[in-house]
Amino acid sequence: MKVDILAFGAHPDDVECAAGGVLISSILDGGKVVVVDLTRGEMGTFGDTETRQQEALLAAEHMGLFARRNLDLGDGRIENSFSNRLKVIQIIREYKPKIILANAISDRHPDHKNAAELVSQASFLSGLKKLSDVANEEYLQEPWRPSAVYHYIQDYFLKPDVVIDISSVFEKKMETIKLFRSQFLTADDHQANGILALMGQIEATNKIFGRAINVNYAEGFTSERYIGAKNFSSII
Repeated sequence: MKVDILAFGAHPDDVECAAGGVLISSILDGGKVVVVDLTRGEMGTFGDTETRQQEALLAAEHMGLFARRNLDLGDGRIENSFSNRLKVIQIIREYKPKIILANAISDRHPDHKNAAELVSQASFLSGLKKLSDVANEEYLQEPWRPSAVYHYIQDYFLKPDVVIDISSVFEKKMETIKLFRSQFLTADDHQANGILALMGQIEATNKIFGRAINVNYAEGFTSERYIGAKNFSSII
């Protein structure tokens, strides 16, 4: 099995908020996309694990995901340990993605940075043939390394290395986010930097990234390597 994009998020809704437009665009173009939530979001102020799981499944259906998985690594305590890297590697080798998306390399929630490092290192180790020498038999799938790992931009405003036009699917992205009702529609949080303000921040950020390439909305990503192109005409 090979998918086009394998997107990891520390918590349910991380991927939708920061990279939902790119995922929806890929799916509409015929691509296969899988989302993996690393935790159940059990430490979140609003909602509970059962509610958030149902919301995640509704969002997956709305976007048209090929599959959605949850590794249950513990909200608020994601560790970049060898055992956790093996769990991520198992998923990578199962789906053999061309592209991996992961959390922001630096962000307000410590789980985001930890998840970014965990997925990044697992993505490299997944390509090592001799990993089976030190791992359990359940991790003996064929080695696989993605073409690239990109980190989506979340709460902190980071300078992107690449921005992707999502103008045609922006409304569907926002519809998907709203399916996480416990987090964005019914949450009683009216602080200036609270969760209800996040919807406005997402739209504003997508507008700012879009303006840089003369489109209405775009999502930004940082890259771990040089970004290549066949020619200048393929770059906006």
